[in-house]
Amino acid sequence: MVPAQAGKIGEVIFKIEGANVIASTAIKAVFARKTDADVNGIAVSTNNGLTWQEIWKNDKTGETTTELKLNNEVNGAYEVLVKVSLLGQTAATNATLKSIEFATTTMLNAKTQPQLQLGKNTIYVGTGDQTNSIVYWPELQNGQYKPYAVEEKNITSRKENPGYQGTLHATKANEEAYVVFKMDAPTDITRIQYGGRLYNRAPKSHIDFLHSFDGGKTWTQSYSLTETKAPWDVIHYETIDKIPPRTRSVLFKYLLNSSQAGSDACSIYAIRMEANYKPTDTTFKPIEVTFNWSERQKDYSLVERSHTQLVTQVPFKYTINVGGEDHPVVNSLRTNLKGAIANVQYGYSDGKDVGGKKFIPRWATYGKNLAEGKSYTVSIPSDTTWEAGDPDGKKLTDGVFGPSYSGGTSYRYGTIWGANKNPVITLDLGAPMNCASFGMNFHGYEWQDALKGEVKDKVEVLVSEDGKQYTSLGFLKTDLRRNDIPINFMLPDEEALTGATFHFIPAQPVRTRYVQYKVTSKRNFDCTELEVLDAIKFEPYDLRIALPDEKTPIRSAQLLSARRVAQ
Repeated sequence: MVPAQAGKIGEVIFKIEGANVIASTAIKAVFARKTDADVNGIAVSTNNGLTWQEIWKNDKTGETTTELKLNNEVNGAYEVLVKVSLLGQTAATNATLKSIEFATTTMLNAKTQPQLQLGKNTIYVGTGDQTNSIVYWPELQNGQYKPYAVEEKNITSRKENPGYQGTLHATKANEEAYVVFKMDAPTDITRIQYGGRLYNRAPKSHIDFLHSFDGGKTWTQSYSLTETKAPWDVIHYETIDKIPPRTRSVLFKYLLNSSQAGSDACSIYAIRMEANYKPTDTTFKPIEVTFNWSERQKDYSLVERSHTQLVTQVPFKYTINVGGEDHPVVNSLRTNLKGAIANVQYGYSDGKDVGGKKFIPRWATYGKNLAEGKSYTVSIPSDTTWEAGDPDGKKLTDGVFGPSYSGGTSYRYGTIWGANKNPVITLDLGAPMNCASFGMNFHGYEWQDALKGEVKDKVEVLVSEDGKQYTSLGFLKTDLRRNDIPINFMLPDEEALTGATFHFIPAQPVRTRYVQYKVTSKRNFDCTELEVLDAIKFEPYDLRIALPDEKTPIRSAQLLSARRVAQ
């Protein structure tokens, strides 16, 4: 690339959209500069070009390769603009951009990844609304919104986000307070959406949303929050589809007017604005879709596999079969134009299709806990470490089960014994009863994840009619897999299970009065509740998903929207 004319700056702007929040961007570019009067430069913007930061300027002549790693300059943005400036003072060809490439790292967590499950997975590839988008989602505290704003009046923001009140508020009462944001699109705008989370409490206060397509000459109010009754936490967004022809710029105004000033009177927690605009080319081009996952083995180790599919038209469906002993860990999903990645191997990375059926989750229905409120004895008194302890002998049947997580305040809900103390807990149901399931909620320290086979505690279940002669039924199941977890049980965010109710479920209900739990543990062992159910039932519960090209739900589906992945 060279400037169009000698003696005049030529600019080209590249737009980088993160699949999620951008953490860093690496730039590698090759430039040429003939004389010291010629210019090669790079600048970046995280607010759609409202402000620019110069990050590199060539001080050498001849061919130069530059490699830049941007961290603080782009961290936290959803999209980055990179502007290359070229000036050939006496001849346009004196300043040249020969090549440029970008590698962007984005944030990742388990909830942002598409799922694959054990067995058969149906992948649907489709395209959504063919528009590009510009998004503003600025932090408000401590004036962090200012680089996005083009005008403001009687407005300020708190240094820290209080959480229970808004952050952006008026400086003076009974006067209009507002902030205006501007978006410029490279092509015609087709839709805008804007709004936020609002706090409106003081009498006669209101918060208005307005927009303008003519540079602020006229304004259209799309929404006004006038309600001042609790709860003071309103999330509202407006979508405007009727856009004047050839509109490429829009102003968004957030206006507050209140009888009192301050974040506890009338304020805004958060705002978000989006403008969709026509892409220069909507022609579908073949893409390659690559799922990479790790399959869990019997010994809980992981074996990495991947599958790449060439998609030549949309909509398109295909199948990925996942092996192993449990649901896999999805490492990544990559979509790219055909030819962008060298030496691509289509199909499975190891050439093996393991086959398999669609995995059907289970819904658990639990009966009455016969142990609740009943008496029990322990062979060794509980310790009182970390606020644990059971002086009244009631904690283990009080109906309060411990959390799915070890640590913090979790130990106070139960009885605790030090390493290798190995208590025996004897429960008296008061009379012989039919028992369909025997359970105990426990955790401990060091922490152990049941879903990784780490729980080494052994709890043997014994029963007796007379409290003298006991018969062993077996041990609580502690080596759990994700496919053991019922669909109506929610795992913690990190998808670990360091505290749980572990069960022994006999083939047929057992009639007994006394239930004994023999604990063998090499760590601090904390029991929070005993459970004896009169019934327990597991039923298939298929999460049926109707794909966009089907009229009725199917038994297996994994939705992939190319547009959503791109965003």
